[in-house]
Amino acid sequence: MAALSNDKALIVAAAALLLASAGTFGTLTVRHPGFSSEPQPHVELASTPYAPTAPDAPPIKTENWAAPVAQTRGRDWIYDTFTPPEIFYNARSKQFTVKPPSSLVDDEQQEAFGLELIAVRPEPFRLQLIGYAGGDDLGRGIFQNVLSGQVHLASAGRRFPELGLSIKSFDVIQQTIRSGESMASKQRVATAVIRDEKASRDVTLTHRDRVFTGTVFAFVAAAGDSAAREVRTGDTFKLGEATYKIEKILTSPPSVEVVKDAPTLGQPDRRVLTPRETDENEKPESPSGT
Repeated sequence: MAALSNDKALIVAAAALLLASAGTFGTLTVRHPGFSSEPQPHVELASTPYAPTAPDAPPIKTENWAAPVAQTRGRDWIYDTFTPPEIFYNARSKQFTVKPPSSLVDDEQQEAFGLELIAVRPEPFRLQLIGYAGGDDLGRGIFQNVLSGQVHLASAGRRFPELGLSIKSFDVIQQTIRSGESMASKQRVATAVIRDEKASRDVTLTHRDRVFTGTVFAFVAAAGDSAAREVRTGDTFKLGEATYKIEKILTSPPSVEVVKDAPTLGQPDRRVLTPRETDENEKPESPSGT
């Protein structure tokens, strides 16, 4: 009897729990926001066929990119996002050259520069000792006036007023000379100390070496012309209607930075010129002036 009473109690408890769960879930269902007790509206189909329509495209603002600006290295150095220029390296001149995109080159940029570099040279001192005659106290030096080309036989005390130079001392002495990897040898070397009155300094000359001033000059010529013009940094000259200014001269690698201005140009054309291909034995003709 006790076992039956326990079974009945469990059944009653389970039934009570089932009724409580059903009541709870029913209440939650009624309170759910998606539940609606209102009747659903009746859907009626249209009698006309469906015609698709497309919305209007939103307005788009377009802007044209500004043309690329030439760099300081020259008018040909123009860079564009999708059409970059072709850049080449010249091993002979150790310089980079550039070919601009054809789509960006207008008639103005296609105008020939009209000037070519022939050579760059260091400036020699205006008096050179090129040899000697005699020796000891009776020796005399053979001096060359670089400006005029004249050769003079002179010793200490000689003055060259047209050059602003005078010979302070002249000697021919034995010196130890080493040439490359060969053995050293004793040779007679003529040496002269020159007083530079313009610069207020002394310059030592020897007949074995050419002495330079430390500055450089260049020979330039019109495109395709063989007549050379000697120029230095800062020089300005005209060829036809164009005016050229030498901005800079370099010896390593030999090059000249030139600015061209002409009525046909909207802005000055700046370029770096390297020596044109010439025969190694060819020498620049006499300068035509500056």
